[in-house]
Amino acid sequence: MAEQELITISEAAEILGVSIDTLRRWDKSGKLSPIKASDAGYRLYSRSQLELFLHDPFVLAKDWVLKGTEIPSGSYCSNSAVFQTRLTRMQDLLSDVSELIDIFPLIVAVAGEIGNNSFDHNLGNWPDTPGIFFAYDINKRSIVLADRGLGILTTLKRVKPELNNDEKALKVAFTEILSGRAPESRGNGLKFVRKIVAENPISLLFQTGNAELTLVKDSDVLDIKHSAEPFRGCLALITF
Repeated sequence: MAEQELITISEAAEILGVSIDTLRRWDKSGKLSPIKASDAGYRLYSRSQLELFLHDPFVLAKDWVLKGTEIPSGSYCSNSAVFQTRLTRMQDLLSDVSELIDIFPLIVAVAGEIGNNSFDHNLGNWPDTPGIFFAYDINKRSIVLADRGLGILTTLKRVKPELNNDEKALKVAFTEILSGRAPESRGNGLKFVRKIVAENPISLLFQTGNAELTLVKDSDVLDIKHSAEPFRGCLALITF
């Protein structure tokens, strides 16, 4: 046996609970690539690689949004009070990291705006599961938030009925100042998020519906594209 245990694509698919075709698509998109190919050309994965993938907060959040899979209780915030308590805990941990001393309040502000946005605009209107997914890894410098809410397009169409796709709605949410009245205020905090990211060493991946936005420092143009895995709610990955 090699230093790491290698398994076939069919064994990997069974462990992950997906089809072999899904694994092939993930390989093609770069989401999860095999460690190596056998002499016969078969994909081989390492068991430790799959364990890391299964415990990746972003993967857990995406599966929850897409399929309603079970998530760890420590990553679920049933209401805004729970979210604020855990956000404060994250802030305390970030404040202890010397190299983040200048930007940790901004990191917390970005996460707070995105999380509060989910609660503010889905309160009383959650299609199925209320609350949000919220997890972070200080060592890996990443934060993940997600909700199974109405999504930005559905919310913004109440005040801008001319919007007809998720990509346009996502652009409006991050660029246009709307009124302060609900639901018109949907996304106003996201303009604040965009400004923070543009001025600091923070990046954001934000998905809603079938649209995906990437924000990085010093980027004047919104990078919005079609997402391969559409879903109703919102999913955000903050890295710093």
